[in-house]
Amino acid sequence: MSNKTTLKKQLKAKGIPFPKDGTVAELEHRLEYWLGGDGYMFRLAVPASRMKDESHPVRLLEYGNMYWVPNSKYAEMIALTKMVWIMGRSLDPPKGSVVLDVPKDFNDKWGIGVTDGSND
Repeated sequence: MSNKTTLKKQLKAKGIPFPKDGTVAELEHRLEYWLGGDGYMFRLAVPASRMKDESHPVRLLEYGNMYWVPNSKYAEMIALTKMVWIMGRSLDPPKGSVVLDVPKDFNDKWGIGVTDGSND
């Protein structure tokens, strides 16, 4: 069994969607950072410039756009700011929404432990 097939089985078991033609790196990224279930749809409620921390992910959002973020610690960070409206949840990004995937350097950039519950 190929590594790609194994990754797809692991993603499916966790309820994480995956592209049929996704690369091994894309599948590994989803397995590491995404949580199973529906992603979040956000709109800015207040100007992102009110966030004092200039490196916070909410600073990436702009007025007038609907954002879809996969169910993840990254999405939770944005939601917890209370600077966004949660417009709903969806497994797939709605048409016309801007997709914000979890950055590859998420754990390093925001000092968050890995998703297995450890703080390493």
